[in-house]
Order: sequence, then C-alpha cells, then structure tokens
Amino acid sequence: PNVLRQEGFKTTFVYSDGELIAVEPGDTTQKVYGVAVDIGTTTVAGYLYDLNTGKRLDVFSVLNPQRKYGADVLSRIDHTTKSESGQKEMNDAIIGCINAMIRHFAERNSIKNTDIYAVVLAGNTVMMHLFLNLTAKNIAVSPFIPVTTHLCRFEAGEIGIDINSRGYVITFPCISGYVGADTVAAVLSSGMYEKDEISLLLDIGTNGEIVLGNSKWIYCCSTAAGPAFEGANIRNGIGGVAGAIDRVYFKPEFRYTTIDNAKPVGICGSGLVDVVAGMLDSDIIDETGRIVTDDEAESLPEDLKKRIKDIDGLRSFVLSDGAENASGMDIAITQKDIRELQNAKAAIAAGINILIKHAGIRVEDIDKVYLAGGFGNYISIESAVKIGLIPKVLKDKVESIGNAAGAGAVEGLLSTDMLRATEMIKNKMKYNELSAIPEFVNEYVECMIFE
Repeated sequence: PNVLRQEGFKTTFVYSDGELIAVEPGDTTQKVYGVAVDIGTTTVAGYLYDLNTGKRLDVFSVLNPQRKYGADVLSRIDHTTKSESGQKEMNDAIIGCINAMIRHFAERNSIKNTDIYAVVLAGNTVMMHLFLNLTAKNIAVSPFIPVTTHLCRFEAGEIGIDINSRGYVITFPCISGYVGADTVAAVLSSGMYEKDEISLLLDIGTNGEIVLGNSKWIYCCSTAAGPAFEGANIRNGIGGVAGAIDRVYFKPEFRYTTIDNAKPVGICGSGLVDVVAGMLDSDIIDETGRIVTDDEAESLPEDLKKRIKDIDGLRSFVLSDGAENASGMDIAITQKDIRELQNAKAAIAAGINILIKHAGIRVEDIDKVYLAGGFGNYISIESAVKIGLIPKVLKDKVESIGNAAGAGAVEGLLSTDMLRATEMIKNKMKYNELSAIPEFVNEYVECMIFE
C-alpha cells in the first residue's frame, strides 16, 4: 500500500516469466539491468547489460579470489574437505567477488543494485558447486559424480547476491564432473548445436574440454591436459601478463614478441607452442621431442646453434639471454618443458581421436573447428597444427571465438529461449569418460610423437 501511494498510484510492476517479483513507485521501466558472469578457475569476468535494449554497458574482470586456496580445482576441493570452515570460505570468496563486481557496475554506471534483476552464470562444474555452496568432494574421486548438473534458479536473496532481492540468479547446466556449464555456454554461443555441418569445439586449458557434433548429435569429453598451455610447470612459464613472450618466429631469423612490448619476463602458452613448433621445423628437436646433441647441432644456422645449452643439467634452448630481459637470467625452454607440452598436446589430440571414432566419422568430415577461451584467441593455428595439437586436415577450418563461455552466459541473460536451449544442449550431449575407455591410452601414446 505504501509503495502504491508514493507516486500517486503511478506504479511499476516487474515480472519474470509471468511471476511478479517487484512493485516499485513511479515509472522505473527504463531501469532494468542484468549481469552475465563467467566464473573461471583463474579469472572471473562479468558483463553488465541494459535488458531493455540488449546493449552492453560495462565489462569487469578480476582474478578469482579462490586462488589463494589453490590454483586448480582439485586443490580447492581439497581445501573444502580439510576443515569445517573450508567450504564456507570458498563459497564466501566467490559470492564476495561477484558482489564486488556488482557494486563496481552500479557505481560506474550510476545505477542502483536494486535495478539489477538478473545474474546468469557459467563456469566449470567445480566452480558452479562452490558458488552454490554444494560439496564438490565427489568430483575429485572416481566415478566423479557431481551433486547436480541441472540448470538452477534462485531468488538473489536466497544465496546472498546483492541485486534486487527478488531478482533471479541462474546457473547454466553442467554435463559431468569435468564438462561444465562453461562448455554448455560455449556450445550455445558457437551455434554448433543447430547446424547440419559437423563442428569440433576445443577449450584448451588445464582441463581440455572437447565437443564434437551437430544439430543431430553431440559427443564430449574432458582430458587432463595439465597446466603447460597456461605457462605452469614450465621453467620460465607465466600467464598472459606484460612481458610474457607470446609469439616466436624462426624464419627468416629468430625473433620473438612480448605482451605490451615489455622486457621479457617469461613465456606464456602461445609462445611455448610457437617455440616448440619452430624447434621441430628447424630440426632442433626430432619427432620424439629430443633436443639435438652438440654434434647434431653442427649443421644448424649459427644463431640457432648458439642458443642450445645445458641449463641445470637439462638440454635447453635459450630464447632470451639475461642481458635482454627484466630478471637478468636466461629465459629458456628445457627438455622437461618440451615433455610437459608433449603430454598436454597428446591428451587433447587423443581426446579428439576418441570422439571421432565414437561418432563413427572421419576427421575429414569435420567442417569447422572452434577454439574457445583466452588461449584459443592467441595461439598460432599453424604452430598448433605443426605440433599435432590440431589435425593437419583441419588447418583451414579453424576459427577462434574468444571467451565463448562468457558469450553464452550473455545469450542466456538476454533470451529465455537461449536459456531453454541450454537444457536441450545438455540432454543432447553424450559424455565420454576417457579414463574408462581402454583405447585412450594407446591413442595418447601415439599422439606423443610430433608428426
């Protein structure tokens, strides 16, 4: 009654899917906003939209605060089981992060939190569990069973998201313990689920999610590629920060570029793929990944030969000597680093081969390859093909689609039809557990070779 009288009975009623969620004094029809969020293991990205116009108003990205409890999902699951407070700490961290994002959007765009009526989220299955305060411990052990994989919808007030308390919060559905809502969102935004042509979607990170299919069928799997593509477990590996060597060229002479043209501080995933591809093409490594001996290096150009050294007891290739870079120490790729990359690329390539076999198609039948995620945006397709990460016959069919998970979350925010499509995609996707497929090991071993 008080609201009705505040503006002389001029009142705005707010509905969501036919349900009355708010009664507001005056005409507030122009103040309807929503936020789409991609909860990455490393980075949380948010997008503010005007729901009247569908226009994007703002973008915000921040490191996931859960990283202080562990860099990967298994470390974070472990933290939730070690103490009674572990689960709450993990949930509080991500809820606090998203609320800080919402405050940032409100302040920068001169709107009220209560004018935001929807938050739609995607992320891997563990990130979704930690956001919803569900135990993720069973995802860490075979048979890797999540609490739920369904699309979930709540009133914001129920789970502590600081928008209009009757506004809604929706998490995209997941497929399995290691194929999450972010993969469903990527399939949605790529549009591969509605096309007659066969598409291959790759989201390459510590876990590599692989999806193969079209409008009639979709197969998917997740493979433990390890963190090499993100610069981890590499001697001088780093993320995509200023000074990271991101491109490497061997012809007509050896050179590299760094992010922001800063002095080199290390090498990121795209640079690692480039340098190994270049070493392979220049005969610095053979098809097994072995770096040449001094005698074998005699036939190499002088500029490349002088870069081959033994560092800390490991055969290595120096990209930048200490005089060129910020640390004063050589930045190099070691024999161990090459093995790390071989393991990572073999896991992805073997996963692709398994899905192709299970679908009963040939690799030549694939019409389109979508590379999703930050790594997919920056990797050289030619280098990826050279090391065997992507089959050679697909070289001219590759398209980088950036943060496809975030783009899918945005589509779900702006369209109820797209939200419904996520459940259709979930029901269509057939998950393949690689650890339960005997031929995966043979495929993996064969894919270790650089061909």
